[in-house]
Amino acid sequence: MRPLSPRSVKLAERMRAVAEAALGSMPDPNLAELRSEIRQLKDMLGGAGAGAGAAPDRVREQVSLFRRTGTLPDVRAARLVCWGTTLRDGRDPALIEDRERFPGLIDGVDEFRDMRRPYRRCWRGLLDGYVRYDPGDATEAGRRNWTMLRDYLNDNLPSLERSGSVPDWLSTIDEHANLLGERPCARYGAALLEGDAKLLEPLRRDLSMGDSSWLTRRIFEAQIDAAVNHDDRALRRIMPRLVALLAEHDLLADGALVRVLDRWARCRPLEVEAELRDLSVARWGNPWLERNDTQWTRVEAETRQMVSSWLKLSLIEKFFSLLSEDKLNDQRRVAFWKRYVDRIDDMHFALGEAAYTSPSADFRALRKAMAGKLLRLDNGGVARNNAFIMRLGGHVVVEFGEHGNAMYAFDAASAPFDLRRPSISGNRTALKHPSHVARITHTDGGERWERKFERRLAEVLGRAGKAPTAALSTVSSPTAAPPIRPAPTSIPTVVPPVEIRPQEMRQAASEPHAVRDLHAFLAEHRVKSADLRDKGGSLWAYAPERGLAADGLRSRGFAWSARRGAWFLKS
Repeated sequence: MRPLSPRSVKLAERMRAVAEAALGSMPDPNLAELRSEIRQLKDMLGGAGAGAGAAPDRVREQVSLFRRTGTLPDVRAARLVCWGTTLRDGRDPALIEDRERFPGLIDGVDEFRDMRRPYRRCWRGLLDGYVRYDPGDATEAGRRNWTMLRDYLNDNLPSLERSGSVPDWLSTIDEHANLLGERPCARYGAALLEGDAKLLEPLRRDLSMGDSSWLTRRIFEAQIDAAVNHDDRALRRIMPRLVALLAEHDLLADGALVRVLDRWARCRPLEVEAELRDLSVARWGNPWLERNDTQWTRVEAETRQMVSSWLKLSLIEKFFSLLSEDKLNDQRRVAFWKRYVDRIDDMHFALGEAAYTSPSADFRALRKAMAGKLLRLDNGGVARNNAFIMRLGGHVVVEFGEHGNAMYAFDAASAPFDLRRPSISGNRTALKHPSHVARITHTDGGERWERKFERRLAEVLGRAGKAPTAALSTVSSPTAAPPIRPAPTSIPTVVPPVEIRPQEMRQAASEPHAVRDLHAFLAEHRVKSADLRDKGGSLWAYAPERGLAADGLRSRGFAWSARRGAWFLKS
């Protein structure tokens, strides 16, 4: 072999130096991230078998064998069965729902405690089943076995092998041992609301906590618990994050929204929370429409009135900002009608051709917000005029958007128009009909028009001598807001427990003690109820489909309605 020339030797040395320099500048690999990626790939490719270090078919085979024999021949078989506690095969329930075999599995695994590392792998498989199995949707046997499993894992966590290299999952469960307690997720609520999202990363990475895990639901509930227990100042601060949380959890949001709305209604001063208003109206509809009673009777009557006032305020602002001409005068009209918001029993909006058909995002959103109360305004060729129609007691008051139009008031009993029709005329045949009981222009003259309006409305509405005050604070203020008045008659008041008529209950409820029992039961479990039988409806109780309250309602003759998400008393 010919020796290298001096030039070749020099070139080789330079290449070696460049390579060493390049390797020296490379960052150290993030092994934790690599291990996490490997685990996720294994889970994706192999399910439970991946965690056990075996193919899923082998796990199923051992689970099936254990079902037949009730024995664990060796620690390898025990490990595979532990990783298969939640697997379902055909008509057979999951092993964790087997009232006979599952306790035998726990006893069998416990026989291998002296085999420190193999036992630790069995314990990890049982932990996987504990995290994956949802006790909220479980059978009676499943709930009992799940609770037994939780206690077993909790009791034996301290004795797990920790010498040498400790696996990531063990470090994580040591840090989050609260997951094996009676209140597994309570510690996360306040921290997550403050924005500490990294708190949950180890649970997702190391403990099989996915979006379908019961832990995800419990962590959501823990945040709601923390929020409603905040003082008023802290609740206002975290409200944007709380609304975002509700919006992200569509299937869990309704029950939590009830709690958040009722809690906000107790804040002082009571301020408009626009994002909470928009979310609740988007989910449940207009709160002053009877057709939305199913959802809105779940909150306190004062809470429903609060959101009704918020929505009315919002629609008033939107009407005078989008649908009228004189912006200076419009701001005065917004401020004026805000003072009457709690006396407005109902509202309709008649839009001219321009607003009714406009494709712009603002107008589409406005029409959506006015759903159920939207009419088409026939202006006789004037496409840009619009009308804001209010029901105040026994009178109907009409405001127009176009500059120069007066305010008209009519006796509701003899009003010359029908608000149930899809369209209405904005001329002397309807909204400007000569039969009005009051007509006032928005001109100041010798005094501001607001004073003239107050005086004339007081005469018409029978409240002479006293002008209304604003019902809600729209910005933060150190002064207390006036209390919200009782809900208008168009919104049914729901007071739990509801008065029950014995003769209309099922046979079991005809006994003298049945009424007292139902009263006490509803009060004890804080179950809201609504008696709509006078309107041809049913007696409704608003409790979850499962749980102690559900069991008690079922035993008292109630049946579950999936469509309404509530319980009704069977006739």
